[in-house]
Amino acid sequence: MKKSLKKPYLWGLLAVMLAGLLLAGGCGSDRGEGMAAEPGIAVEVTEAAKGSIVNSTVVRGNVAATDDVYVMPKAQGVVRAVNVSVGDYVSRGQVICQLDTVDLQTSLALAKSQYDTLNTSYQEAVKNRDRYAALYAEGAVSLAQYEQAETTVKTMNLEGARLQVQQIQDQINNCTVRSTINGVVAEVNVNPGDMAGTSYVARVVDIGQVKLIANVTETVLASFSQGMEVQVKIDAASAEPFMGKVSSMPVAANATMTYPVEITIDNPDHTIMAGMFAEVSVVREQSAAENLIIPKTAVNNDGMVYVVDAQNIAHQRSVETGLADDNNVEILSGLNEGDLVVIVGGYLLSDGAEVRIVTNDMTGGDTAGTDNTDNAEDAENAENAADDGENNDGANADAPKAN
Repeated sequence: MKKSLKKPYLWGLLAVMLAGLLLAGGCGSDRGEGMAAEPGIAVEVTEAAKGSIVNSTVVRGNVAATDDVYVMPKAQGVVRAVNVSVGDYVSRGQVICQLDTVDLQTSLALAKSQYDTLNTSYQEAVKNRDRYAALYAEGAVSLAQYEQAETTVKTMNLEGARLQVQQIQDQINNCTVRSTINGVVAEVNVNPGDMAGTSYVARVVDIGQVKLIANVTETVLASFSQGMEVQVKIDAASAEPFMGKVSSMPVAANATMTYPVEITIDNPDHTIMAGMFAEVSVVREQSAAENLIIPKTAVNNDGMVYVVDAQNIAHQRSVETGLADDNNVEILSGLNEGDLVVIVGGYLLSDGAEVRIVTNDMTGGDTAGTDNTDNAEDAENAENAADDGENNDGANADAPKAN
């Protein structure tokens, strides 16, 4: 019987609490409607401030070595020794590899022997000619004898023998393959025992200074000038940009109808490698630093903006615009520094309209949202109260059993 008397009491309590919740929700709606009824059109504003607009173009390309040489041997022969490895720094004239010279040394020895023999005979013939010349002058020998001695000297061809020795010596010298530039060995193309002479034996690059060939259009070409310094971004080498200099300006377009601008970059630490991808950002036009900058959304198609005064009244103004980028526009006249210009909501305005300045709330929260939160908290409290009442009722119902 006790249980049946308490149940109606608890349900009555819950009914009263739910009625309170409904009343609170209605009051929350009244508060939300009251806020929506605030005077003025809601707009977002920003201050007109000095700034700069920079329109630039990014030019891309690959870095190349200032000197990139494929070392070719002047003679053919078997490679006997390779003196360098990839990554070695070599100086101009340093030996890259050595070809076999055994056969050439034999030929050189024979040629020298022949030259020495001929030279001895030549010296004797010269002496004999000079002696006949003296005798002919005294009338002791005939003209024919003198001419015979002269002919013997001329037909001995000592110079030919000397040139034969020199030629073989040059061939031997060519078997020592040397670097023609200062640089780093990028490739070694032979091994001991290979036959050299039909292809390059090594590749040497000089990356103490590298270059970038930027192929630009005719509209961008005017932004470059001889000796101009530019920042070159090479992500593979450093997060910080490198400073380059325009070292060569084109005089004509290439086959792709673009203009190759050469930019050199000092690379003393060899941080930049040939072949790395590079970017150059070149400024095509830039606004004056003393001019004002505002968002592009503040200016309508007729070149008008709305400026909000201290009494929250919007006034329409005509402005003269200059350079623009993706977000902002330069104002040449029509605004003063610090003016509050409408950037959102301007399409709802007319000259002299009353406005209400708001900020963009990324969470979407507002006064009505706060009331909803309060209602949610009240509902949760009512649910907890109902649970407590039901638990107490269950305890009272079990009490006689305990007794």
